[in-house]
Parts: sequence; structure tokens; C-alpha cells
Amino acid sequence: MTRRGLFLSLIGGLAAAPLGDAWAARRDRPGLRYGPDPRQTVEMHVPRGAAGLPVLVVFDDRRGEGRRIARQIARRGFVVALADLRMVRGSGAAMVADAAVATAWVADRAPEYGGDAARLGVLGLGRSADAALMIALDRRYMAAMGRPDLIRAAGALERPPETRRDLTATRPEAYVRAGAAPLWLGGRDQAATMLAARIEAVGGWVQSLVLSDEAGLVADAAVFFGRELA
Repeated sequence: MTRRGLFLSLIGGLAAAPLGDAWAARRDRPGLRYGPDPRQTVEMHVPRGAAGLPVLVVFDDRRGEGRRIARQIARRGFVVALADLRMVRGSGAAMVADAAVATAWVADRAPEYGGDAARLGVLGLGRSADAALMIALDRRYMAAMGRPDLIRAAGALERPPETRRDLTATRPEAYVRAGAAPLWLGGRDQAATMLAARIEAVGGWVQSLVLSDEAGLVADAAVFFGRELA
């Protein structure tokens, strides 16, 4: 089954009504580290009075958008965990491995923040986009965490094009499969469009949005995850 949307109204029915100001835990608060490296941190964004809300793990790419986007999505009725990933020059393997560890870590602690770990999705931003897609498409990562079916939906926002020759290790194109969790792809370039076409070709479930406006992309992502994690 496939879904694909190129443009949509950004006003009517975009997302659930905001739940008010989101409370954000300090990133250096004890217990918000999923690993020993200083970059392996998680920052929680939780609506006031959260109880049984869907959980979205957002992987930051350190360009400054992560916290703003996490708050926007949290206000739409999600418990959002903003996770930092290690970025090793010339290799994305550490980033993908961190994404899997962070996702399992968040799932284990979601109830403490009013989240329902049975309704969990992942969203990668920019350079972290492939990490979110990889742990959803390549089953080995979450299986290694003992949670092969944890991720119910995944997305990528402003996924950059790949320039390396070998795409098999950390590029999701090599792991497209029909039985994967529903995917959302949003951005301004052809990277998302081309991947969406490959997913559709194998009968996968994908929704893509070609749009340059960040607010519109974030709003559409919130609608997608709200529907798939309902």
C-alpha cells in the first residue's frame, strides 16, 4: 500500500489542537544520557499533563533546528525525545548505531514522561535523516536492541543527497522493503522524491512532501505521525 502527497493545505486539518506550552527537561539533567559519550544525550519535550501520548524520537543534526522542531511537535500532542548522535567523519555507522540505542533507551523510559512506547516513531533531521530511515528499514539495528518491531513509523526532514559511491552500509536505498513501517519524507530537493519512488516500486507505504517551508513540513510530519501512531 502506498501513500504520496506532493502539496497540501497548510491550514485546515493539519494537526491536532496544540496542548499548550511544552515543558523541556534540561539536556544535562542526570539520567538523560543514553551512552557514555558526551554527545549521546537526550532532551525530553513533554506537553503538560501528558498521559499515554505517542512518542517521537527526533534525531538532531546540530544545525539549530532540532529544539525548535521538537517543541513544535510536542505541542501537537507528542512526547518528543530530541537525541544527539555521534557523527564520525567519513562514516555514518556510528550515527545509525546511536539512533538504535537512543530509540530503545527512550522506549524504556517513555512511561515516566507520559508516553506510550507501543506507539513510537522516529524522525531524522538533515544529516541525521538517514539514521532514522536506516533503523526502520534495516531490521538488524533494532533487532540487536531486542526490539525488532518497536518503530511504528519513521520520517526524514530535509534529507541531503549522498555523494559517496558505496551506499550499502548506511544509506537506506539499499534496504527498501515492502514490509517496513510507514515512512514520511519531506524536503526541497530530489533526495526524498527518488527514495519515495523506490519504496513505492516495491509496494511500501510512503508519504512524501516537496515543500520549502519548514513550518509546513513540520506540520505535515505531525499529521503523519499522529495518524500512524494512533
